[in-house]
Amino acid sequence: MLRKQVLIALGMLAAVVVCLVVASRALGSHDGGAVATAERLALAGRWLLVPGFCLLAGLGLTANQRFLRADAIDGGPAAKPGFLEINLRYNQNTLEQTVLAAIAWTGLALTVAPRDLGLIPALAALFAAGRAAFFLGYLYAPWARAFGLGLTFYPTLAAMIWLAARPFA
Repeated sequence: MLRKQVLIALGMLAAVVVCLVVASRALGSHDGGAVATAERLALAGRWLLVPGFCLLAGLGLTANQRFLRADAIDGGPAAKPGFLEINLRYNQNTLEQTVLAAIAWTGLALTVAPRDLGLIPALAALFAAGRAAFFLGYLYAPWARAFGLGLTFYPTLAAMIWLAARPFA
């Protein structure tokens, strides 16, 4: 068990490093002056399509697996561990991550300085990369999903802590 814990910790640490590098490059990268509230919300909404497509891909894979497998066509739980079970776990986690990202990205869109709005597309890129790494890592071994989970979880966690710590305007 200790070996797996070390591997998970290394995956999460690598994710934190990648997130910090991406965020540091995104902050201050947006051009222009003041941005209207509607434009800020439109920016968040547009980039929330990325988590939506990640979830859509997982749901499509599930539908395909259920159609092609006799033991899954009736829609019950996966009869045995494997691809379908991993895909169902991916879908559940992606739904959870998407809801939290929607809260965080909308809050960021409404509160960050205009020059920092480039953070939202950067978070979307981290989300997509994270979901792909989560799924592929899970197929390899359950502990290998840590890096992908970190790429989606830690930016959202940081954003929500930052938003909660801000005084109300």
